[in-house]
Amino acid sequence: MNRLAAVVLVSVVWSVPLLGQNRDRSLERIRVALEQPRLITGDGTPVEAVQPKTLGIFTLQQPTLPGEVIRVSVPIGELVSRAFKGSAAAYRRRQVAAARRDVEAELERMKQRQPPPRE
Repeated sequence: MNRLAAVVLVSVVWSVPLLGQNRDRSLERIRVALEQPRLITGDGTPVEAVQPKTLGIFTLQQPTLPGEVIRVSVPIGELVSRAFKGSAAAYRRRQVAAARRDVEAELERMKQRQPPPRE
């Protein structure tokens, strides 16, 4: 028991100066660089310099994760908002057309109620 307490005390005393030291960031930078390699296209330009290409509603982007060959993005928010705006515009057009029909029908009724002009 005394030996265990002594070992714990010695390990705590030795680890205190180590906790005050800064970690070596160069190893961390190397590890991150190896995890995310810089991709180069056929003409030698880095992939970061290549602009994404748009094919209709799809956008072809550079791969970001290891093992990816191609990354395709679809603007879901834009498509949904376009659909709702189109639906709202169609509803508004139907309301305007219905109001126009109502007004025209009322004008016809008023014309029919008026007495014929006197000569």
